[in-house]
Amino acid sequence: MPDVDLMGIENASQGICGFTSTLYAVYMNQSQLQARLTGAMGGATRSTRLMAEIKTFLQMMKAAGRQEILNGIEELTRTFPRYGTWTVDTYIAGINTLNLGNYSIAMPPEAVKEYLRVAWNIVANIDNADTGNKNAILGLSRTGAPMNKWKNLAHYVYRDMAGRIYSWGEQFTDLAKMNTAKNRNYSVIYTISLCN
Repeated sequence: MPDVDLMGIENASQGICGFTSTLYAVYMNQSQLQARLTGAMGGATRSTRLMAEIKTFLQMMKAAGRQEILNGIEELTRTFPRYGTWTVDTYIAGINTLNLGNYSIAMPPEAVKEYLRVAWNIVANIDNADTGNKNAILGLSRTGAPMNKWKNLAHYVYRDMAGRIYSWGEQFTDLAKMNTAKNRNYSVIYTISLCN
């Protein structure tokens, strides 16, 4: 398995695509961090490290008074089945006790953009469509996606400069190949383009 695939392997069992798609983007754009990211994502402590990363971002948003980001995360997460009463505070408490078997969390595009900025010092722009831009995190919807005000946002993937798609610890030539491999019909509804 190529090291870059380690960035998203936890997303195969956890709904954390906003974070893992960002890690793909960081890996591909900040070569000085590749060895560090590979070490963090390559071992048995990968899920614990990701929980700590997510908790740190949520705590940063609390400390900065970014309640609109936290509210958006709560609202979007609650649109997914079995998450109707989900809260940021309960989530953090579960991480604190390492008592989260499932640490899924949904991120609106504005939260992904903010995570890129505060955690990785990467500036990004959000477009409400597929701009075709490479080096971008793509927000996707599909048939059967949860109903939400973010155009039924259901998943994120990373698209590299060659147009290759990264998700779930796998690589796909393009979105059509990913849809075929995963028996889905994802379409792009947001493009979060990195501004290097």
